[in-house]
Amino acid sequence: MKVTVSTDWLAQHINDPKLRILDASWYLPTENRDGRTEYEAQHIAGAQFFDIDAISDTSSDLPHMAPTAAVFETAVRNMGISNDSTIIIYDGAGLFSAARVWWMFRVMGHDDVYVLDGGLPEWIAKGLPTQSTPTQPDTGNFSAKFNAQNIVDETQVLKTTAQVIDARPPARFRGETPEPRAGLRSGHIPNSTNVFFKAVLTPDNHLKSVDDLRDVFQGANIDLTKPIITSCGSGVTAAVLALALARLDVTEQALYDGSWAQWGADENLPLQTG
Repeated sequence: MKVTVSTDWLAQHINDPKLRILDASWYLPTENRDGRTEYEAQHIAGAQFFDIDAISDTSSDLPHMAPTAAVFETAVRNMGISNDSTIIIYDGAGLFSAARVWWMFRVMGHDDVYVLDGGLPEWIAKGLPTQSTPTQPDTGNFSAKFNAQNIVDETQVLKTTAQVIDARPPARFRGETPEPRAGLRSGHIPNSTNVFFKAVLTPDNHLKSVDDLRDVFQGANIDLTKPIITSCGSGVTAAVLALALARLDVTEQALYDGSWAQWGADENLPLQTG
């Protein structure tokens, strides 16, 4: 399944009337970077900022949980997005948080959505057009259709027979280094498998080829013909794995939205280390 587009493709189609470009830059608290500030300084011409933290379930104590369909609809309509829009999502890291917004659109029933391979760094490196002024689109008429099968909570994970894949760095998965968020235990969901999200990316932050992706998952003893749940620290890099699995046409997959931000905080939930 096609899940990405190249910077060359976007440059050729940037003026297509139904195209919408979203900057979904977001960073871990330890990185001392701010996606909105960077967007305001420089972004791809015509792009709008998609705030992962703001367009979320703000009633939850957990970070950037998926919003209701109604909240999502309102937000993306204000970005000029309709159901016939082709949506291209990028971020300032190359390929990181853009996958989270790609997944959100898929959860909300929109399939004509793609991640920009290489993201803003490659776009800038090629000397392609950027701007600092915001874009003011007309209001769209997007209507969401929530796909509940694409998202799971801790109760479902606790009872699941699906394969659980954790995208966090290996040392965090094993419980050898502390979590970047305070108050979380160290370790991983029992019987889960670690596939670090960077394993599915090339050194220049492109999604790997189909053959290389298959080798990554099969090398971790993941059966791509059986159901899979992706997890991570807070539901961001789990979406990078979801993007990779979608490229491999894996349809029986869901994302654990609370991820370790929820599991690691709940003393009643089991964990493993090592």
